[in-house]
Formats: sequence, structure tokens, C-alpha cells
Amino acid sequence: MKISVSQTTVCHGSVSRAEQRSRHDAMGCHAQVSMGMDDGRTANADSETPFIFEANTGNELPVAPERLLRKGTAHRPGHVTRILPILLGILVVGVGKPAFAQDELPKKPLIARTTNLSGALPPGEWTRVESSIDSGLAWLAKQQADDGRFPSDEIGQPAVTSMAIMAFLSRGHVPDQGPYGATISKAIDFVLSTQRRRGYFSLLPVTPPSNHLTPSQTVTYNHAIAGMMLGEVYGMTSAERSQQIEDALARALVYHREVQTRQKKYESDKGGWRYGFPESPNANSDLSVTGWALMFLRSARNAEFNVPKQYFDEGLDYVERCYVEDPKDHKKGVFRYRPLASAPGENPQITHANTASAMLTLILGGRLDHEGLAVGVNWFRQRDYPRPWQTGYFYLATYYSSQAMAQVGGDTWNEIFPQIARNLIEEQEDDGSWPPGTGTEKNFGSAYSTSLAVLALTPAYQLLPIYQR
Repeated sequence: MKISVSQTTVCHGSVSRAEQRSRHDAMGCHAQVSMGMDDGRTANADSETPFIFEANTGNELPVAPERLLRKGTAHRPGHVTRILPILLGILVVGVGKPAFAQDELPKKPLIARTTNLSGALPPGEWTRVESSIDSGLAWLAKQQADDGRFPSDEIGQPAVTSMAIMAFLSRGHVPDQGPYGATISKAIDFVLSTQRRRGYFSLLPVTPPSNHLTPSQTVTYNHAIAGMMLGEVYGMTSAERSQQIEDALARALVYHREVQTRQKKYESDKGGWRYGFPESPNANSDLSVTGWALMFLRSARNAEFNVPKQYFDEGLDYVERCYVEDPKDHKKGVFRYRPLASAPGENPQITHANTASAMLTLILGGRLDHEGLAVGVNWFRQRDYPRPWQTGYFYLATYYSSQAMAQVGGDTWNEIFPQIARNLIEEQEDDGSWPPGTGTEKNFGSAYSTSLAVLALTPAYQLLPIYQR
């Protein structure tokens, strides 16, 4: 298989943690990636097995908050070592064989050992996808405010701005370089400016109670998404800005662990995250917030901050408790919003978005034998991918679904991604934007929907370290 890369060299790949932070040379590596290819296949045998939630020191003991600092100096801020080539869409992953719980589930390994993500579409269709992505980013860049943010209801900041930054990164654009370098850097500075004294990221002050669409409800979303983004850009920026990011992440991780370890009202909520309030002893957790929270930890761990394995294990145990075993309840998904023991009388909210979020989190966390993954893959493949009016939180669900299916790879990815791409391209406006979502998503505007649409279209590029297979 041949893959053409137009204009500039792509500097990302499934490589060691230190190399991932050294992937941009002094000339800039804002890649405009073209997925033109023939039918042959090959594999990048030099890639290391992708990182999952593991502490490579083997230390599983809690680490005091004041020690949540970078480990070693494998990649100093602003330091560049060499350009790393990539073979896009050709990925090698070694995994154990999953244990399927139901006879009707796939007999092949759940996660494809070797997969060609770019093979999901013929070259002509990739051209359409690339055009869609590029017009979306061009529109997004024009929306940036003077202070660096991208427009949204203020309760969604800095999360929406962080999503926009990651959308640019997912296409190969980097801070300080190329056509969007200044745009990205300005947005990063805005996100950094929103960090509060306690370490969390929120544009608006956070006070109780946690009513719907108030800062105290959205604070952990804002915090986790901002932290995840900063972990991704750490080391890509100037030495001064990278030092600012390092300091901010160290403080953010202390607050993040404090929320996770709050005394929960229900034992089944242990290990998860939810809103800013209530605090101990009546705190609780939900799958929606916990998914983002674990992504923040993964991004920070990839950036070589000391995040013990225990933190991941506790969060992943919570995600597993949200699995719904009874097939009769699988009409709209297979994971619920909160464990049954935590919310026996509440609407279970077994949804597409919760299912995709849980699947992605479990795969990246190495919980490949969990029954919910095999059942979830089967659930996706038994139905057509929904249109915007057919599912709640369409853009969020589609972002999660695309990333999760890319991790599964193989026939599952080849079946689901073309439907995702078709649905998104059909929804795109002539100016390059995507229209606001419905319901709660509508509050966050077109910058939110456009950013998530771009992120859902770019997994095959494998440019965001957090999602590399």
C-alpha cells in the first residue's frame, strides 16, 4: 500500500513516549495528509506496542499529590531531536485474545492485531473527507476571538476551545508553525489563563449547587478536556509555554485526584468523577464525566507525568460497573450513565454516547476481556449508524464512536467509519461549519460541533498521541 503525504512531512507515529514529544523539526511539521493509496498492505514493524494505562515503573502505590510531577527529562520542553516519519493507517498492535461471553459474538480477536485504517474508504472518498476537514478548520480559525477562545456558551469554556485545538492537531497542524500555528498558540494561552487557584480549569467561578448547565456542573468537563488537550500539546510548543503547561498540569492533576477520591455517597461510585459539588461525604460519579477524566490521565501519563496505575484501575473499575448485562435493555446501547447500585430509581440512560465512551475508555485502558466490549461491537454492527436526529448528543457520540471503532479496527472499522463520514459530510454547511447539535449540545454552538466532527473524521491520520493504536 502506498500513502502519499502532500506538502510537508508528517511527524507523528506510534513511537516511544519521548519520541512522540519530539516530532516537530525547526521547519515545522504541519502536515496536510493525503490518503491516496493502492491496494497493497504493509506494516510498520518498528513501532512499539502502543501504551495503555500502565505505570512503566511497575509502581502501583498511591503517590502523594505533591509528587505528581514529570518523571525524568526524556523530553524537555521545546527540545527537538529528530523528524519521525509515519505510515498512516498501517498500524501494528499486539493484544491478548478477548474472552467472548456470548456464542453469537465475533469469533475473530475483538481488536484487530494489524489494521489499515485508511482502507475503510477508496482514495476518491478520502479526498472528500480531507476537503471536508480542511474547510471545517478554515471556518473554525475565522471564529477565534481576540483572547484566543473559540465561541461557546461561557459554561463550556475552556472545553470547547480545547476541542478546537485538538481538531487542528488531529490534521497535523501544530503550535507556532504553519498556517494555523498562531491560532493554536493563542488558544492554548487562553486555556492556561482559565486555571483557578485550586488547580481546575474553568472560565467562570464555581460555586454550589451543581444545577444543570451551571459552572459547578460543567467544571469537571472543562477541567478534564482542557487537561487532556494540554497533555497532547506539551512539548510541541516553545520552551516557555511548555514550562507553563507543565506547571499547570501538575496543579491540575492534584485537583483531579481530589475529585476522584472524594467520599462517595454510594460505594459503587468509588473511583469515578462527576461535578464540582457535592463534595465529601455525598459526592457521586457518572460515566460521562469519568470518560473524559480518564482521557486526561492517559494524556498526562503519555506526557510522562507520574500518574500511578491505581488511579486508572479505580476509574476503569467504575466504568465496568456501568455495563448493562441484560440484552433486553440493549436497544439504545449497552452502558448506562451510572451503575445500577448508585441510581436504582433513576433513568438508566443507556445510550449510544455512553456506550461509545465506555468502549473507548476500556480499550485504551487495556480492559480488552471485558464482556461489554464484545457486546458493544456487536451492538454497533447490528444497526445503521444514526443520523443527527436519531440519537442524543450526536456530535459527542460520533466523536467517541469513531475513535472507539478505530481502536477496534478491522472489519468493524471498515463497516462503521464510512457511515460516520457520510453522515457528517452530509450535515456540513457550505461555509465549512457543522450546525449546532440538538438538546444540550445546542448550547455549545457550531465551534463545538465542528471541532468534534473534525475529530471524528481524522482517526486514520493517527496524529493525536492519546489515540494512537
